[in-house]
Amino acid sequence: LILTTMHTRDAKGAIYRLLEFGVSWIEVEQTLIAITAQRLVELHCPSCGSSGCTPECMVQKRAKRASVYELLYGKELIEALKAAKGETHQAGYRQLKHEISKAIAFGYIEAEEYERLVYEHETK
Repeated sequence: LILTTMHTRDAKGAIYRLLEFGVSWIEVEQTLIAITAQRLVELHCPSCGSSGCTPECMVQKRAKRASVYELLYGKELIEALKAAKGETHQAGYRQLKHEISKAIAFGYIEAEEYERLVYEHETK
């Protein structure tokens, strides 16, 4: 079992990064079991809007940071491999940007953090 870390924008990006490192496509398909991507986010209390400094926040002992994960395994990993190979256009799984958007909608993360946490390539 080999576990490693690498810098990518999302979990699917790890497939491309492995290919850049010289791993053959057949090795990627036959050996890859799961991929995860994570971001460490600064939490804000949805009730007071700050970083958890009111007495209510202190009673609830809210954490000031959390991790947001994107995990590919099983059917989602197979779909991501097909998308990376060009067989399909899009993989149908919950991406980091969806989870971060949900946290913003619930008030746990500030909207400005989206730009920092999620890089979206502009298409012209």
